[in-house]
Amino acid sequence: MKKTFFAVLLAFLMISAAVSAQNYQATAEYLEEQIRIMQLQATLDAIQNQNGGGNTIELQWPAATPEPQGSSGLPINKWNFPLSARPPIPYGPAPVWNIPASRYTTDLTVGDSGQYKTLSEAVQHIPSNAGNVTIRMVSDTEEPQAGVSVPIGRGITSLRITSDSSAERTVWPKDRSVWFFCNGIPLIIDRTVTFSKMTMIMGGYVTYAGHSVEAPESTIIIDGKAYWVYAGGQSDREGYSSTVNKALVIVNGEVDRVYAGGRAIYGETVVRSASVVVNGTANEVYCSGFTEYASAKATVGRANMLIYGRYGTYGLGRGDGDITLQDPAGCLY
Repeated sequence: MKKTFFAVLLAFLMISAAVSAQNYQATAEYLEEQIRIMQLQATLDAIQNQNGGGNTIELQWPAATPEPQGSSGLPINKWNFPLSARPPIPYGPAPVWNIPASRYTTDLTVGDSGQYKTLSEAVQHIPSNAGNVTIRMVSDTEEPQAGVSVPIGRGITSLRITSDSSAERTVWPKDRSVWFFCNGIPLIIDRTVTFSKMTMIMGGYVTYAGHSVEAPESTIIIDGKAYWVYAGGQSDREGYSSTVNKALVIVNGEVDRVYAGGRAIYGETVVRSASVVVNGTANEVYCSGFTEYASAKATVGRANMLIYGRYGTYGLGRGDGDITLQDPAGCLY
C-alpha cells in the first residue's frame, strides 16, 4: 500500500513539474512575441518620424509569404542582419527582360567623331517620340561629374548603350565620378561597353529642391561591365525621398556592387519591390541600399535575390545611416 501511495505521489509531482515547465515555456514564448511586436511598432514609428510632415511615404507591404529559414519575419536592419547570411538557392531558368516593342527608334553616335562628344550631351538631344533609343559609342568618353540624366516626357521606351563596332568602349569620369540617372527608363549596357571605376548607375530619380520623387518602375540590364548599380534612385535632400515602386536589375556581365535599394546622401530612398538577378559576376551584392550620413535612410520593402552566377560579399547594405529590409523573404537562405 505504501509503495502504491509513493508511486502515485511521485507521478503527481512529475506531472506537476511538466505542467509547470509547459506554463513557463508558454509564458516565455508570450513575452518574446510581445517584444517582437514592440520592436516592429518602434520600427514603423521611426519610419514615419523620419519621413517628415507632408512628405510621408506609405510603404506598400508585400503579401504574406513563407518565412525563409532562420528568419523571424521582422524587418531586418544592419544590427540584426545575420553575419552568415546567404542568398536563397534559385530554381529554374534565370528571368530575362526583352526590349519592349515600339513604333519608333532613335540612333545617336557619341565620341570623338560622333554626333555628340559625351553621353551626357547626347541624352539631352534625344528627340520627342524617341521610342527605343540606341547610343553607339565610336570611342571612349569622359563624362562630367554632374552626371547623365535621361530626360522624361520624350517617349523613350528604352535606352541601349553599345559600341559602333565590335571594339570595346569605356565610359570614364572626367573628374572624380559619374552619376547616371535612368529616371525610371529601362537602361541596357551592351557587352562591348564598360562603365569604369567610380561610375554609379541609378534606376530611379534624384531628388531636387523641395520635392520628393517617385518612379513606377526601373530596369537596368548590365551585359557589359559597370561599377556600382542601384535599383532605386538617389536622395540628396534632407526631409525628402526618392522612391521606386518596382525595380529589376539583371547582371549578365560584371559589376563591382549591386544594390536592391537606392542611394541616400540625405533624406530617404525607398524601393518597394526589387528583383536582382546575377547571371555573371558581382563582387558585392546587397538586399537594401546605401546611406552616406547617419541621418539618411534606405528602405526596401522586399528584395528577390536570384544569384545564378558568382558573388563575393553578400549583405544588407552599406553606410552610416538607417538601412532596412521590411520583408526578409527572398533575401535570406
